[in-house]
Amino acid sequence: MEDLNPFYADALWLSIAFLFGLIAKRIGLPPLVGFLAGGFLINFLNLHDANLESAIAPMADIGVMLLLFTIGLKLKVKSLFKKEILLSASLHMTLTVVVLSSLLALLSFSALHLFADLPLHSSVVIAFALSFSSTVFVVKTLEARGEFDSYHGKLAIGILIIQDIFAVLFLALSDKKIPSLWVLLLPVILWVLQKLLSKLLDLLEHGEMVPVFGFFATFIAGAFSFSLLGLKPDLGALIMGMLLVNHPRVNELYDRMAEYKDFFLIAFFINVGLVGLPTLATMSTALILLPLIIFKGVLFLFLLSRFNLQPRTAYLGALSLSNFSEFGLIVGVVGLNMGWITEEWLVALALLMSLSFVVAAPLNLYSHRIFNHFKDFILRINNVKDTEDAEPVDFGGASYLVIGLGSVGKPAFLTLQERFGEKVLGLDYDSDKIKTLKNNGANVTWGDPTDCTLWDAVDAKSLDAIFLTMSDVSTNLNILSALQSVQNRSFNVYALCHYPDQKAIYLQNGVDFVFDFKSYLGKNFVEHALENRQLSLL
Repeated sequence: MEDLNPFYADALWLSIAFLFGLIAKRIGLPPLVGFLAGGFLINFLNLHDANLESAIAPMADIGVMLLLFTIGLKLKVKSLFKKEILLSASLHMTLTVVVLSSLLALLSFSALHLFADLPLHSSVVIAFALSFSSTVFVVKTLEARGEFDSYHGKLAIGILIIQDIFAVLFLALSDKKIPSLWVLLLPVILWVLQKLLSKLLDLLEHGEMVPVFGFFATFIAGAFSFSLLGLKPDLGALIMGMLLVNHPRVNELYDRMAEYKDFFLIAFFINVGLVGLPTLATMSTALILLPLIIFKGVLFLFLLSRFNLQPRTAYLGALSLSNFSEFGLIVGVVGLNMGWITEEWLVALALLMSLSFVVAAPLNLYSHRIFNHFKDFILRINNVKDTEDAEPVDFGGASYLVIGLGSVGKPAFLTLQERFGEKVLGLDYDSDKIKTLKNNGANVTWGDPTDCTLWDAVDAKSLDAIFLTMSDVSTNLNILSALQSVQNRSFNVYALCHYPDQKAIYLQNGVDFVFDFKSYLGKNFVEHALENRQLSLL
């Protein structure tokens, strides 16, 4: 088609992204599936041109780098060396490459179009591309369920980071680009950058300079400096986030950058659809290989369950990772440039990734319901009890349970503790947060409140009230669903909301009282101000 005016090009892809994202949301799928469909529609109708592609491609790259930076803000290096992360990721990738390359080699003897006479080195490259799970998809689905900081969420993210490291090594070797000699000073450079960035973040107020700092850390301190050293810019973005993981304002920085990340990732999914126009051959190839996500998931489930993890943790981690990755496309592009695979295979990989998202999205959306339905079977995977992710066996006779110990939950917990002492218990699935609070003498415990087996096992008879302070609606609804397994419950459930429609949903799902945050905020502010004024006049 004729070249679009740049303004019209942006209007086109944003309109299609919004429309298809809205449709996907309305039918119960994540919006990212709609963005993918929109990209393929643009491609199928030949609505794209140089202006459209030049607008979307850079934004897609920005989205991926911001994603890696925000992951780094939540990732502590020591967590990568846990055996359930390092060994599971390494073994899974090795076994996947061996099994899938062998399968592709066997299919090369068939008359199927793309498989016929497929060279062995091509089979290995394709198998390697399919061994990755999607960082973008997993992060988005975990965030949608409010489980980014959960045990299984951190487990999945850790495995993805190990996979990304393998991808970076592959890209570095395939580029045949020798890093600068300055790379020998990388530890010193990182130490200087960590001190500099921390100091700069300390100096900032809470306005627009915070996201500007985030972009500076991602693209200048991270991506640009690493490219000067002959290293992958993406790796620089990830490491800059990791350098700031212990900064007191890391959560504020993460929240501000997450909004930008979500927008730029829309362009990433649209861009996937522009890789190539699907044909009957590429579509049939993708459909033939699609069942391999079952193999990936089962293999992850088997490996994770061998490392003293609770069956539910292994199940949720494996389900999150049961998809194909955008890094597979990057590997495919390298393979195409090196002459190892054809353009048809690159299109097939893009289709396969997209189809895996379509299949995985509803499975992840209803992951807790699926577990509740099949829990008797899943719990047979292993019967190890003494594990780091084991749920508490009792609440110690607590009368008041605060679920979620974040910016709202922690003050709520401390307020209740001042009044009722040891009768108050805090529960959170962020193990690092629990360790910190325990070190300060707080009566808290680790546990996943969305897990129905927790409520099956624990004695909740002493509970008078449960306070849901988690900000994510999906998480709270999963908790309410899990609470249905409590027999003869005598406690009340209290929650807070930000919007009227959320209040109605909570009341329909068994919440006894909903605190409308925005409605009560002004009222409480005035009451406390007047109370303080009266005291000051005495």
